[in-house]
Amino acid sequence: MENPKILIVDDEEKDIKILKALLGSEDYHLFGVLSGNEALKKIIEDFPDLILLDVMMPEMDGFEVCKRIKTDPKTKMIPVIIVTALSEKQHRIKAMEVGADDFISKPVDRIELQIRVKSLLRIKSYHDDLMHSYNEIAEKNQKLMDLEKIRDGLTHMVIHDLRNPLTSISAYIQLIQLENQNLSESQQENVQNCLRFCQELREMIQNLLDVNKMEEGKLTPQREAINLGKLLEELVGQFTPRAKEKEVSVSLSQNGDNSSAFLDRRLIKRVVANLLDNSLRYTPRAGRVEVILNFAREKGTLSLSVKDSGLGLAPEYHQKVFDKFGQVKMEQAGIISGSCGLGLTFCKMAIEAHGGKIWVESEGQGKGCTFTALIPISN
Repeated sequence: MENPKILIVDDEEKDIKILKALLGSEDYHLFGVLSGNEALKKIIEDFPDLILLDVMMPEMDGFEVCKRIKTDPKTKMIPVIIVTALSEKQHRIKAMEVGADDFISKPVDRIELQIRVKSLLRIKSYHDDLMHSYNEIAEKNQKLMDLEKIRDGLTHMVIHDLRNPLTSISAYIQLIQLENQNLSESQQENVQNCLRFCQELREMIQNLLDVNKMEEGKLTPQREAINLGKLLEELVGQFTPRAKEKEVSVSLSQNGDNSSAFLDRRLIKRVVANLLDNSLRYTPRAGRVEVILNFAREKGTLSLSVKDSGLGLAPEYHQKVFDKFGQVKMEQAGIISGSCGLGLTFCKMAIEAHGGKIWVESEGQGKGCTFTALIPISN
């Protein structure tokens, strides 16, 4: 802090001169005023680095001046030293109550004054540096947030526009598939794989769009009475051909007397599809995947689990796996890779939108995973 500005407030001109003389050997910019009202105006004009404030002044005493300084957000961090002939304990207590940073009794000792002034100026300098750094960080953070908004807007627009060409690609592939009599068996298989990859891309795009809507609070569950058991049977059936390709067994078990619940059919279906896709992706040949549905109507909840015998997950990744784009980081760590890191993020947000929670359990790499969603039952 170069040439700190010190304001001396005292209704006696001679006392101002004395304090200036005591501090004259230091490299300070010293200026004085003769009343509390003048002091408040001067503070706004020049914003001093420290204030030496007398108590016994007409119209507005030093305690009131100090109180106003310390209750104003713009000036509350300016150090205030009460300089007064009052030395009783209650006066010191009152000085602290109104926010004074220190108290010096008259007659003022030069060494004591210089030490206390330097100490408070040093603290003020630390605070100013901290605030400067904070403001720089806040400004950069705001710029980053603005850039992130622009990026998200562009990303959302691009992702939204991807659906049209993807639909066209799928349509042309389906036209080729209709001419299967002109295709060899391997070509038919390749066409089928292309259609499957198009469907995966479509699901990725929808995940991105839905996660964005959920983050903005624009996607809420449209609840209806659904037979969850039947829905799960359909999904397991849809994934069975893919599972057979990998020689992975997929099974469904249900516990409870009733599998009907008020849920958003589309969201829950996509949650289970994402979990099944995730399990099949990381389960090796001859492995197993099990979907488990448990109704606990006495507790007002249902639990839905997808258990596999796949690669497993180290404990430190049990939370990160649900983070937006978190899978990208885990891929770099050699743990996992997947559908742009949003499938499980979508699952988490969709389950939480139903008032539930989702978590993963695994004993470690190579020991499989169990993803479980616990959802309140709405009747």
